[in-house]
Amino acid sequence: MLRILNIICLICISSALFAQVKKSKELSIEEQDLLMEQNSRCLHTNKYNAAQRKQFYPFNQTEFVSLISFQDTISEFSSRLPVKGGVLDTGMVKEEVKLSLKDIDKLTDLFYNTGYTSKKYGVIVTRMRCYDPHNAILFFNKKRKVIAFIEICFDCQGTRVSSKNIHFGENCTEKFGKLKDFFTSNGIKFVSEEYKNEQ
Repeated sequence: MLRILNIICLICISSALFAQVKKSKELSIEEQDLLMEQNSRCLHTNKYNAAQRKQFYPFNQTEFVSLISFQDTISEFSSRLPVKGGVLDTGMVKEEVKLSLKDIDKLTDLFYNTGYTSKKYGVIVTRMRCYDPHNAILFFNKKRKVIAFIEICFDCQGTRVSSKNIHFGENCTEKFGKLKDFFTSNGIKFVSEEYKNEQ
């Protein structure tokens, strides 16, 4: 009798699992798109503590970190990061703010503890073609030489990095907005074409 009950329970569990799998496979395109959209939203976790986050390159080799905005003085249609051979061309820099240790901690928290809500049904990756950067995060050594950078175009949500070893986490939906807010909260006003056109 016990054996029969075990077999019946096993059949019930198998039927429930099969129904669940079948249900997930029957999601419409609209439902799948909605789930992908929800999965792509940002979720903050405490995956890495402050000490662990500081071990990621280039934070682990940096004396100080600056946020900058810049404008190419030659071309009004495109811009380029004013760094050559590790030297910052201050003539092209509109604003520069050296980050405090507290702000570096906030930046690494945004990079490494903010990511996709889930990847179960995939995520939405947005790419635009208007790349015209006007901001960057610069990583300096003791001699004020730029050892690494993250160049940013907030208008098209694109980046360029100085090394493939630089990773700044998952590009969840609101991440660029949060990064832009981080720049403005630290006193960098020139973060978009709208601002440039107002000047």
